[in-house]
Amino acid sequence: MIVDRYYYQQLNRKEKAIYNAFYKGVMSHQDIIPVPVRGKMSNETFNRVFMAMTRDNPLIFYLNQSACSWATDRISHVAICPQYFFSEKKVREYKRKIESVVNQLVADLNLLDGNDYDKEKKVHDWMCQNIEYDFDGSDLNQPVRLITAHNIIGVFAHHKAQCEGIAKAAKVLLNAVDVKCIVVTGESDVNYKNERHAWNIVDVGHAPYQLDITWDIGASSQKRRKIAYDYFNLTDSLIMQDHKCKDILPKCCEVANNYYVMNNLVFSTKTKLYKYIDSTLKKGIYEFDFRYEGKENATELSREIARYALDWMRNQGHSAVKVTQRPNDSLGVCKLEIYQ
Repeated sequence: MIVDRYYYQQLNRKEKAIYNAFYKGVMSHQDIIPVPVRGKMSNETFNRVFMAMTRDNPLIFYLNQSACSWATDRISHVAICPQYFFSEKKVREYKRKIESVVNQLVADLNLLDGNDYDKEKKVHDWMCQNIEYDFDGSDLNQPVRLITAHNIIGVFAHHKAQCEGIAKAAKVLLNAVDVKCIVVTGESDVNYKNERHAWNIVDVGHAPYQLDITWDIGASSQKRRKIAYDYFNLTDSLIMQDHKCKDILPKCCEVANNYYVMNNLVFSTKTKLYKYIDSTLKKGIYEFDFRYEGKENATELSREIARYALDWMRNQGHSAVKVTQRPNDSLGVCKLEIYQ
């Protein structure tokens, strides 16, 4: 189960004191923030506190980590000198806008209704249908876009962000309706290359689950209103197939609230899988979305199912003009759609 201020709880006594003073000063937009410690403060200590504070509090979207500094006077008093992306007036404007957007989404999506799973799925689905990944959000020649893409402004003001902004926005929305959620930062495997990444862990039914909305956005089709659930409520063992994190995190071992488990779409044998395929085809449905836990990888299995489904359709006198496949070999997820 996720505790409040999760990353704060992992700090030592000195770091907690710095966190509390830093948080209070940043929230009031102070230019010099005294912290109740004596002596020097190391880069490692500052970075731990900064990361803990900004992951616990995504509404601190206006703080520039790389430009913050600190100093120690002659009698060993320490003060942090933060650098802000926006003026205090602009921060207030953004906060009002964000609060308005969040309140409207809570109402429009009926986020106060249902259990934790229902609320999480509504947030996930809204993001997959309305938020684009900002591929230009790391362009150093576009500093404003660089800032907004990595925090909640990108999601709530522009409907476009990178993974950090998406994960932090998910936390804001879920926390607004009393669903506990943390932001996780680590690495992901993209085309056999490790890249920095952010995602979430969410408490659902008093058990934590791994959630990566960014990668589900990438696998969804907004034009055709198709939503992907590959990374919706995974165990540690599943997500660690292509994600890595060195932090101490809640153990995610439960499977009951995984999307595919909830919808009886996990198959361990081909006999059970083909019963599902046949049943779906007989209903006149030519879309398949499932997770397979057998020996074959998702790419090979998708091709096999596509051939089988096309043969079945031809035998029934149906014609098919196109087959789309989106296998996820890391998770064993297969998605196929046949167009007539």
